[in-house]
Amino acid sequence: MKVTYIDHMGTDLSVVNAARVSFGKRSQWDVTDVLSEADRGLIGFLARGCTSGDWKNFLRDTAEEQYYQDVEPILNHIRKMPPHWSPFAHTAVTLHLKMPIFVARQIMKHTTGIVYNEVSRRYVDSEPEFYVPDVWRKRADNVKQGSSDEEMTHITWIQDGLTDMIEVGGTASQVVQDHYNSSRHLYEAMLNCGCSPEQARMVLPQSMYTEVIATGNIFAWANMYNQRTDSHAQKETQEIAKQLGEIIEPLYPVSWKELTQ
Repeated sequence: MKVTYIDHMGTDLSVVNAARVSFGKRSQWDVTDVLSEADRGLIGFLARGCTSGDWKNFLRDTAEEQYYQDVEPILNHIRKMPPHWSPFAHTAVTLHLKMPIFVARQIMKHTTGIVYNEVSRRYVDSEPEFYVPDVWRKRADNVKQGSSDEEMTHITWIQDGLTDMIEVGGTASQVVQDHYNSSRHLYEAMLNCGCSPEQARMVLPQSMYTEVIATGNIFAWANMYNQRTDSHAQKETQEIAKQLGEIIEPLYPVSWKELTQ
């Protein structure tokens, strides 16, 4: 799985000036190409929906023992504070994402502020490539979705043969690789027999790699990052989110920190 930088538009200063235009104002970089403290504070305000002073007061009130009984209304107030997202939308980052289909379907659920174009096997019939994880994780006992940290090493099942029952098994990666090879061979055979690519692709598994060009503003990318790096997100999806975060953070260091901290 790989996320690759293609292009971007704007900087932290673009965010600042998109906000300051409301007052007919405009900021500039200082002599070292760094935002002023006032501009950094403005980005924090836009991301949080409140001033840095108000935020510190919320934290103080929540931490002090005498305010314990007021914690819930304070937290609810913080939760409802709307971020000022539109200045962040005056940016754009374009990335190339190579990931298995099952990861792409989670990533591409994030449609607000991000557009995608994906390779199509209606037109492409090149040899498919499949994702194989380093570790096959066992099912988690305490959640409806997700997985545990325990590794599954072997697979064994009974397969119906034409004349008898055959026990099939081996290491998990070996068995899955055999399945991938069978799917690939069937796909190629269908194409060789004249089947259309748009139908032959049906036999390929969700682990097949797909490629996507995605462009979004940093507010949308940060929203994806926050959700998909959460500990409850699938580990493979976390990997993609962390990679795109490593690309975007140095492009907009102040905005990214405020949107994702």
